[in-house]
Amino acid sequence: MKKYISVLLVSSLVFIIVPILKAQDNTDKPHAIIHFVRNSSFFGAACRSEVSMHNQDNFILSLGSVINYTIYSEGEIEITLNLFCPSTRDMPAQSRAYQVVLNVSNGKEYYVLFDGKIKEVQQSEVQKLIDKSKNTMKREEDMDHPIKKAVKKAGGKAQGTCFLISANGYLVTNNHCVQDAKELTVTGIDGDFVTKYAAAVVATDPSNDLALIKITNKNLKFDAPPYSIRSSGVAQGDKIYALGFPMADDMGKEVKITDGIISAKSGAQGDISKFQISAAVNFGNSGGPLIDEEGNVVGVIYAKSSIAESAGYAVKSSYLETFLKNVEGFDYPTLVNTLKDKPFSQKVAELKKIIFIVDRN
Repeated sequence: MKKYISVLLVSSLVFIIVPILKAQDNTDKPHAIIHFVRNSSFFGAACRSEVSMHNQDNFILSLGSVINYTIYSEGEIEITLNLFCPSTRDMPAQSRAYQVVLNVSNGKEYYVLFDGKIKEVQQSEVQKLIDKSKNTMKREEDMDHPIKKAVKKAGGKAQGTCFLISANGYLVTNNHCVQDAKELTVTGIDGDFVTKYAAAVVATDPSNDLALIKITNKNLKFDAPPYSIRSSGVAQGDKIYALGFPMADDMGKEVKITDGIISAKSGAQGDISKFQISAAVNFGNSGGPLIDEEGNVVGVIYAKSSIAESAGYAVKSSYLETFLKNVEGFDYPTLVNTLKDKPFSQKVAELKKIIFIVDRN
């Protein structure tokens, strides 16, 4: 039994719940099996080999061994085998990494062979090794921290926040706010919460829960965003503010602002791509900007803690900047902070003009 941190994604009706204490019993859940097989006679006999997958504990794949791994997540699963070789009289210590990607579906079995490199193979290619192995073990995916995040949806609908990144109608939000959307709409432009504008997903970064979307109505005109992105120099204890539309149907369709500090420069489980913040956030805040006292965007709100009061999380703006600069066909804008010398109430008034509600159906 292990103790884990639990976070809730803060777009309305979309959440991840990770139990704090839970004994796993997933035997009845749909699953696949990955058979990891290692040859007993290849060059790395003296090397330590560790298999790693996202969110899982690493495990050793020793010479001549077979690991039968029960996996509940589906889709593309990236598997890395790290090889650590000690120094010898003639050679310094070395480390190497080998990767393979499996497209996993429940009910199927997969075979991965490590014989100097890692690769997916057919059962017939490794059956003799499996039959000979005297070191066969079982492992299973830790569903408290699944390889693929299990996002629960209520009827496919969700409400979050988005904000303008470019005068061309491009907006930033969270990936979980737009994931699997049949229809995506944005409201609140020019203070109008009745008219719905269709939006399209341009690019996503699921690993950092970021998305770039675009208003499809070409007749809409926007001014350049009044903020800049501050991607470095943010310190623990810095004052910050979270802006967005928490639970808009219940709390009203006006941008809400909460204040706090950077509580930690890492998120749940020590995630270095996130900030922990003390500013209160709730469902619907997802995708909203986190700003500093000068009006610079320092992060994107994405989650709240389910076990600690007044603890939320934001994706660091450095990861947002890297994501945006690598979106094909998107011209990353030169953002200039025109808010810096204005009273804070005016900063908020200007920022409210470029923060909107995003609805996924």
